[in-house]
Amino acid sequence: MPKVGLEKLYYAILTKDDKTGLTYEAPVYLPGVKEITVNPTTQTAKLFAENKLWDQDTALDEVQIGINLADVSNKDSAIMLGQTVAAEGGVFANEADEPPYLALLYKANKSNKQARYQVLYKGKLSLPQENNKTKEGQTEYQTPQMSGIFQPTINDGNWKYQVDTDDPDCPTDIETAFFENVIIPTKKVTEP
Repeated sequence: MPKVGLEKLYYAILTKDDKTGLTYEAPVYLPGVKEITVNPTTQTAKLFAENKLWDQDTALDEVQIGINLADVSNKDSAIMLGQTVAAEGGVFANEADEPPYLALLYKANKSNKQARYQVLYKGKLSLPQENNKTKEGQTEYQTPQMSGIFQPTINDGNWKYQVDTDDPDCPTDIETAFFENVIIPTKKVTEP
């Protein structure tokens, strides 16, 4: 079923990603999500022999994401972009800021009244685009737009997980459990 809405967005700071484990801090709610775009790009190498395409290999290059929010608090901005909270209030950005790797978790609504939950496992956000415009006789909301590049994890190579509430194996407590921790899926084993 097609998606018809978007309800929730959380981020979780990635604290460990190596062959021994994958761990995250507890997910943090980002209120006011308006839109998320996920654009994976691939690179295909082609081998030509005997005057034709002989073989090819495709690999994930990167996953470009875009987020449009109603607003981003100074605290969340500082955490997600590696900026510094100011003693005088607010945050300040420095040329040496280093955004942390994080996961994004979100819930989209489907047209059949079900939902799709998704996780993007590892990426960094870029500085948001900021627009400020005069009213010109009417209110026109100017909302922050963030972008980032996501990639597979070192631990297991996963870059995305999704589950639909109408999937027969979807956990019954998905609505509450999904945003408590970053879910690391395991392969389903079927009996022969």
